[in-house]
Amino acid sequence: MEILFVCTGNTCRSPMAQGLAKLYLAEEFKIYSAGINAFEGEHISKNASEVLKKKKIDQGKHRAVRLTKKMLDSADYVFTMTKSQEVYLSNLYPEMRDKITALGSWLGSEKEITDPWGGSLEVYHHCLLELDEMMEALAAILSTKHRTST
Repeated sequence: MEILFVCTGNTCRSPMAQGLAKLYLAEEFKIYSAGINAFEGEHISKNASEVLKKKKIDQGKHRAVRLTKKMLDSADYVFTMTKSQEVYLSNLYPEMRDKITALGSWLGSEKEITDPWGGSLEVYHHCLLELDEMMEALAAILSTKHRTST
């Protein structure tokens, strides 16, 4: 099963979600991330890297990747950080609308993950806490679905 996390630049939210998801989901899940407007090869933001290290997650080798149609094709689930990103991608790729969902909506809330880019370490820490809570819930649901479908 392939899970793709999408944000704007692939330097903050989506690599943080990717790192956290790998903590909670079994190895048979392929987890990756990309950005709608990513500058290819850009490093993860310093503050994102710092807060992830507190969870013993090393994303230091992460480099930003621009989202491609091929990535969307291969993913079973595409989770955006905001509803507007979901709408944008669903309009751009209507044939994939069923697998593209804002993370909060998929989890039964309308909570969006605010972009911490350029914010303080505290702002990034708050973002990490929100994502961590969501990843734990996501893992519980997907692990159950995965066990019942295999």
